[in-house]
Amino acid sequence: MSDKQTKQVDEMVEPGRFGVTNKQLIPAIKGAIAAGDVKRLSMLKEHYLYTFANSQRYLKKTERQYIADHLKS
Repeated sequence: MSDKQTKQVDEMVEPGRFGVTNKQLIPAIKGAIAAGDVKRLSMLKEHYLYTFANSQRYLKKTERQYIADHLKS
């Protein structure tokens, strides 16, 4: 990931006291889904792989389905 992409991801997610947790990542994921921004979702997944995977359990079923349909992994 380039420095420019890293900077964009850091602007979307503000690390908290314990780094980036579900509390910070879930609103960023929901915002990307609401905007229909697959590229931003992909960047979030690439940058925060572990937290992204764990955050999905707290999303609505339609949001999880959107991720499954648009992010092939």
